[in-house]
This record gives sequence, C-alpha cells and structure tokens, in this order.
Amino acid sequence: MGLLEHLESSYVDFSSHRTTVRELLELAVGAVLFVFLAWVVVWLALGTTAAFVAAAVLGVGFTIVLISQTYWRLVGRDDYRE
Repeated sequence: MGLLEHLESSYVDFSSHRTTVRELLELAVGAVLFVFLAWVVVWLALGTTAAFVAAAVLGVGFTIVLISQTYWRLVGRDDYRE
C-alpha cells in the first residue's frame, strides 16, 4: 500500500463515523500547533513574509478541514458506507 492509499484509507476511516467533540478539539489544537511550528520553521529559513504566507495557506486548509468535519459531525457520513 502506497502513501496516498494509506492517507485515503485513514481519511475514509476517520470520516466514515461521526467524530466526537474531543476529536474535533484534538484536530483544532493539532492544527494550531502545526501552523505555529510551520511558521517558526519558515520564518527561520525564509523570513517573515514567507512565514506569514505559509501560515495563511495552512490556516485556510485546516479551517476547511475543521468546518467540514464539524458539518459531518452534525449530519453524519452515510455516503461513505457501502
């Protein structure tokens, strides 16, 4: 199994059940920590402007994930069940 297949399988496993509030909080805290650490690394390597751009792009991506997971938490994911 390749990396992409593993990530897809993990995503489907996570998304096929209703997430708990705890899982949503873990996802949010993990996203904030990841964006902060990425900002620090990019800031050290490339400077302030690049760090803010990287943080903004990652922030938008994680925000979309959090919103979609919250939505599916409320309505369920019957479309993944076969």
